[in-house]
Amino acid sequence: LKVVAVGGAGYHGSLLRCFVRHLGTPGAHLGPRGPDWLGLLRFLIVPLGPHPVAQHLGTLDGRYSSAFLDPPWRELFGRSEAPPTEPFSVTGRILGFVAGAAVTLALPVAEAMLTCRDKL
Repeated sequence: LKVVAVGGAGYHGSLLRCFVRHLGTPGAHLGPRGPDWLGLLRFLIVPLGPHPVAQHLGTLDGRYSSAFLDPPWRELFGRSEAPPTEPFSVTGRILGFVAGAAVTLALPVAEAMLTCRDKL
């Protein structure tokens, strides 16, 4: 199951913290199967603005870097106000990333949280 999370570092930190706290706790909301289904979830991080986890993912995956860490993407989401026209298709980039995300990088949630906490 792909979970696409579009937002800034603070939003992703809150999302992952909630996941770890509520869904990763043994016996909490897991039902009769236990925690084995947790390995079936794949979080796909789409950064809006500066994002330390996205920077790390960009060093590991050139396709991710070209989609979300190139100058036009950074410029668009680094502005204080929205531009009058969209310089490229944001939706197209995100959908292309999701469609091509057949292989995901194994980055444990706890490691992502620590990386984010250290950088912020």
